[in-house]
Amino acid sequence: MRLKHFLSVFLPVAFLFINPVLAALPGAAANDLNDQQPLLKTLASSSEWLGLLHFRSDSLSPTGYSSFIDDPDFFLAETGKVDAEVELEATLRSMTSADRDVRENISCRFPLRKKWLEAQLPNNSVLQAPSSCPEYRQWREEVNAAKVSLIFPAAYLNSPSSMFGHTFLRFDPADVEDDSEWLSWALNFGATINGDDNSIFFAYRGLAGGYPGQFSMMRYFEKIKEYSYMENRDMWEYRLNLTPQEVERMLMHLWELKDVRFKYYFLDENCAFRLLELLEIARPSAPLTSKFPFTAIPADTVRAVIEGRYVAERRYRPSEAVLLQERIRRLADPERELAYQVAANPEMMASMDFSALPPSRQGAVAQTAYSYTRYEQRKTQRSPDLARRSFKLLQQISQLPADSVAPEAPEPPETGHGSTMVAIGGGSRDGDSFTQLQFRYSYHDLQDRQEGYPRGAQIIAGDAQLRYFENDGWELHRFDIINIISQSPVNKFLRPLSWKVQAGFERVWSDVGSDKAYQLNGGAGRSYDVTEGLGLFGFLTARLEHDPDFKTWITPAAGLSAGYLLNLPWGFQSIKVEGEYFSSDEIRYRGVVEQNFDLAQNHAFRAHLSQEWNRSDGRWEAGIVYRYYF
Repeated sequence: MRLKHFLSVFLPVAFLFINPVLAALPGAAANDLNDQQPLLKTLASSSEWLGLLHFRSDSLSPTGYSSFIDDPDFFLAETGKVDAEVELEATLRSMTSADRDVRENISCRFPLRKKWLEAQLPNNSVLQAPSSCPEYRQWREEVNAAKVSLIFPAAYLNSPSSMFGHTFLRFDPADVEDDSEWLSWALNFGATINGDDNSIFFAYRGLAGGYPGQFSMMRYFEKIKEYSYMENRDMWEYRLNLTPQEVERMLMHLWELKDVRFKYYFLDENCAFRLLELLEIARPSAPLTSKFPFTAIPADTVRAVIEGRYVAERRYRPSEAVLLQERIRRLADPERELAYQVAANPEMMASMDFSALPPSRQGAVAQTAYSYTRYEQRKTQRSPDLARRSFKLLQQISQLPADSVAPEAPEPPETGHGSTMVAIGGGSRDGDSFTQLQFRYSYHDLQDRQEGYPRGAQIIAGDAQLRYFENDGWELHRFDIINIISQSPVNKFLRPLSWKVQAGFERVWSDVGSDKAYQLNGGAGRSYDVTEGLGLFGFLTARLEHDPDFKTWITPAAGLSAGYLLNLPWGFQSIKVEGEYFSSDEIRYRGVVEQNFDLAQNHAFRAHLSQEWNRSDGRWEAGIVYRYYF
């Protein structure tokens, strides 16, 4: 009787307390989600939920879509990578679990998922219960971010992964001032690379998604040291107009991506694409990634962010090399020579030549010498002699008038032409007329409009030229897999090596084999600025060529290449002369004049006149094409 009496009193009272909780759970009293399937299907197909899971269309997936994320630890459901509805159900079950530890663990691990579900299911009292999340709150206080900037370091030809530039984010406190962001946090997405991979395997794995990619955070001064100081790359800082709520959404999702692995692809699923996803998380109403279905070149993504009205302010941060060049430019010729001598031997500051200068000019010479010493130091470990010279120079600089420099900012990246190009035109080769079609996957050549691109840098990938001749029909005239040129001018202080490498197929004028050549060539040399708009260059070159008609499968050659590049008001002009001697005793020569006519940011005409000849004969060619960049 006592048991019956206890149950008759306890169960109704307990039910009064438990019933609201059970009713609030998906599936009501039975804690079953089946009754809410229509609502769950709607929520699971929403763009915000798919964005939280980084889903994209995928014809190979049984559900028609899948996640970019390849880390199984990111998903709560076994099939969560390919099924957004199943992942939503698993998330709801965990966040409304009867086990408080499970609820707390999952809610703190996925704070933005929880916040979004709270907004979608406001009557779910268990879901609405706050979570303590001490680890997340500690991290959030350490980041201390109220503002976000998109940072674009310019292209760096010596690194395949940064050849097209790079982007990362910087998180600033609310009270940060200009030039005081050094201690702000920087967010980078990059590939985790095996240091034992050679260059060829590195490029292959980078293009094929063979490396995992992860987000990482570090202090901003470390990125400045890496890009501006070590690699001599200009940096562009774009402060974004994100609201505090949007910044908070981005940080909550970053916590969810902590230690999560993606596949990294150099050309599409790269640093730039991952950051666009974060901006979409912060502001779901402004899609960005859909504009880049095939490639995500960093400069193009910067343009998309600006066009999407995300940017409030832009600032230029010149590299150490640019600052040094500006200091050198401001010196008279005798002062440049003196600065070079002082850098090598600070005791020269006691010479008559140095003492005869006014204090302001002494400061300019000493500061240039110190900047050059710092520039040289980046190439090697700090030596006792270098430390002694730097200290002597700093002592003298502290006693002289300050000499600050602010180089004029070049045209920003967003003003450059589009990275992909198509062209149509025609011409004549030895009297035989042809029509030419061209498609260039990316990115920029030396004759293209210069604004927005690094000076002296050519990066071409996937450039195909087709020609139609009246007598012979269509032919593949040329296909460049890669064609890179770095022409950095030398002076008294800076003596960079100019270099080039190119691989692909081309038609050649040969007196030994056919006109089809599959080849790899490269070279090294020097470039010089004669005037501000005229540069000379020269290379020693080497070539490996496969011609089906040659007796040997691979024929090597050595050669020379020289010419000039002239910046005219209407566009760049170049003249180039090349000669090659092959092991088969063949000699080839080629001379070409090219003129680019800039019409607008994404429109140009390109005209050329060339002559090729060998031991026995020669041919000439002339043509003009219209080029459209996008």
